[in-house]
Amino acid sequence: MATDTQPTTSREPALVRLLGFVMSLTNVLATTWILLLMVLIVADVVGRNAFLSPIAGVPEMVKYSIVGIVFLQVAHTHWKGQMIRSDGLLTLVAQRRPRLAAGFELVAQTVGVGFTAALAWAVWPKMIRAFERGEMEGVSGHFTMPVWPFLAIIVLGSVLLALSFVLSAGIAARRLAARPE
Repeated sequence: MATDTQPTTSREPALVRLLGFVMSLTNVLATTWILLLMVLIVADVVGRNAFLSPIAGVPEMVKYSIVGIVFLQVAHTHWKGQMIRSDGLLTLVAQRRPRLAAGFELVAQTVGVGFTAALAWAVWPKMIRAFERGEMEGVSGHFTMPVWPFLAIIVLGSVLLALSFVLSAGIAARRLAARPE
């Protein structure tokens, strides 16, 4: 059932293809980020143990990286129907009443749009403020890094996820409007 959120036609509109490309690109960026973070952590561990010289700021980088990675990958995960969800009841309803299940799916996807758009809306001013004030994370004189890029990733990821929910809601709406066979 989870894969029903994807378009079934091979001739998707250009905007849908573009959005899919952007979501795939952010997913690839996050995966690359994970690999680089793993190298950084290993280098830090080796530096600590072999040379008694850790890399400055690794805990801060890891803390913010986890959030960044999640928000870069979440829209792609949803769009591909791989988001964790409990759809046992929806599957049972869909077997007997497919249009009712499509209605439930439409409501769920629409609520998702609302929540993710609200998240982007709430984080946007914090990102602007962090940029304008030059907010930094870390210990002054030891290691600092700007906060605003990570907040920008949260906004971007939230907007992409909201758009994925919009597309999935559109698919559910088409199934709901379809004539029973």
